[in-house]
Amino acid sequence: MTTGEDDGLTSRAQGRVGTVLRGKYRLDRVLGVGGMAVVYKATHRNEAEFAVKMLHPELSIRGDIRTRFLREGKAANSVKHPGAVLVVDDDVAEDGAAFLVMELLHGAEVEDLLERCHHRMPVRAVLSVADQLLDVLSAAHAKGIVHRDIKPANLFATRDGTLKVLDFGIAALL
Repeated sequence: MTTGEDDGLTSRAQGRVGTVLRGKYRLDRVLGVGGMAVVYKATHRNEAEFAVKMLHPELSIRGDIRTRFLREGKAANSVKHPGAVLVVDDDVAEDGAAFLVMELLHGAEVEDLLERCHHRMPVRAVLSVADQLLDVLSAAHAKGIVHRDIKPANLFATRDGTLKVLDFGIAALL
C-alpha cells in the first residue's frame, strides 16, 4: 500500500483523519492508501494504538467485496502464528465502510527495504525473510489457508527483525 497512489483517494483518506469509528477508534493519520483500502494509525479510547484498514466506501456497498474483506481478519487470525498480522476487531463504520483493526507494526514493508538497497538486499536479510516467511506459510497451510498474494508489499519487517505477513484478503480457506 503506497501513500499518494491517487490524489482523490489520498485527499478523501486525509478527510477521515480525526474521526472516531464506532465511538472507539480515533483515526490519527494515514499510513497508506491502496486501490481497495486505506490504512490509518488509530488510537482506541483506552489509548492503545492500532492500525485500522478501511475498505473504500464505494467498495463496501458491494456485499461480496465487503464479506471477502472482513474474512481477511479471520484468515489471518486462523493461522495462529506470531508472523501473521494480528486482527483484533472488525466492524462497519457509520458510513457503511468496513474496517479491520490490527496490531500497529513499527518497521518497513520488505518492498520499501528492497528499494532502499536498490533491489540488492544482503544475503543474510534475504535468508531471514525467506526462513520466516516459509515458517508462517507452513503454519497457514497446516490450517488449510493459502495466502495467494505473497509479494514484498505484503511482507513487513519489524524493527526487531520479525517478519509479519500482511493482507490475507484473497486467501483461500480450504
